[in-house]
Amino acid sequence: MAGGEHVNHRERMRQRFLEHGLDNFADHEVLELLLFYAIPRGDVNPLAHRLIDSFGSLANVLEAETEDLCRVEGMGTKTAAFLRMLPPMFRRYQTSKLQGSVFNTTEKVAEYLLRYYIGRPREQLSAVLLDNQCRLIRICDIAEGSTTSVHINIRKLIQCVLQYNAAHVILAHNHPRGRCSPSRADIVQTSTIREMLKNIDVRLVDHIIIAEDQWISLASR
Repeated sequence: MAGGEHVNHRERMRQRFLEHGLDNFADHEVLELLLFYAIPRGDVNPLAHRLIDSFGSLANVLEAETEDLCRVEGMGTKTAAFLRMLPPMFRRYQTSKLQGSVFNTTEKVAEYLLRYYIGRPREQLSAVLLDNQCRLIRICDIAEGSTTSVHINIRKLIQCVLQYNAAHVILAHNHPRGRCSPSRADIVQTSTIREMLKNIDVRLVDHIIIAEDQWISLASR
């Protein structure tokens, strides 16, 4: 009987979403709806509450590390992997929608990057790849560092540029716990990469640094 009640509850939740969307769902209910697809049977409502209680918000749950998620009673690595997959999937969705868009001003690129870096707890270096008409081809994540630094993987950057036949590149990275101001290392690395890309007839247009709701362009400096 209890199993039937859980099945009916899941169907009611799904139908509620299909009819009304997520606007009237509390955070724990959104999480519960997601958990249906990672844990196919049983009552996941208590687990959803435990996760929200442990991390404070839906966003914090989705941005938590795997080992931290697995410390919550009822969580396993499979379910943690499912939740961890969602933020990068959202970013891929956003990038896919913008594919072919013209990024011909620093402001347009920066506006998108502000959204792209939401929820990144560590410094992440990315390459915005553009064709010769400044249309977006793809955004490639090149390297992930700590909360205060990231080292550029030059080999991976060159591979991405050649794989997608980019004509122009805009580097970007975030400062999760700091200001937009570039470090000396940022400036030196940018100069080095500009010369390396020039050797394969690719132009480094800019290097944009994101810090929360602010950004700075190294090209403008």
